[in-house]
Amino acid sequence: MRLIAFALAALAVAACAPRGAAGGCDFDVSRTIAFTAADAEDSLQVRSLGPACDKAIGLFVLRTADGFPVWSWSAPLAHRFGDAFGPQDHEQMQDFLRRWAQPRLTTTGTAPAWSRLPAGETTLDQLTYEDVRARNLPMLCHFSGTARETCVFWEPAAGGAGHMFDRDTEESQG
Repeated sequence: MRLIAFALAALAVAACAPRGAAGGCDFDVSRTIAFTAADAEDSLQVRSLGPACDKAIGLFVLRTADGFPVWSWSAPLAHRFGDAFGPQDHEQMQDFLRRWAQPRLTTTGTAPAWSRLPAGETTLDQLTYEDVRARNLPMLCHFSGTARETCVFWEPAAGGAGHMFDRDTEESQG
């Protein structure tokens, strides 16, 4: 009976240990950025979640200053970035998250013209895409795969972010 009690106590202690310390790959980086307005104090959090770094899921979450979520993106990191992470690559994962938390902030006026956008790179129809581009709204681009980025725009009238386009980049960011 004492052996069973000891085993249950050991399991309870193991369940409370932080996963990163126990070989898992749960890490996050948070920072304040100005996305919804030039002087906004929006928050960005990027996370890795998984039993090992080669099995982690990446999560990118953007919130307004009052905590309202306006954009999120997630994917298995191995699927989007290949074998960039070994099972215990904690330092490399933390470095990746620090870089991921530095999205490129620009405006929709810098987006490619509709005629130069490859098919399937946006979910917007042509009229909406051209309208958003012409209004020169705030736009944030974050990497979403090896040599790939996703760009979203802030739509003040709707109080949310919308997907503008995905595109290949010239240099690998992951």
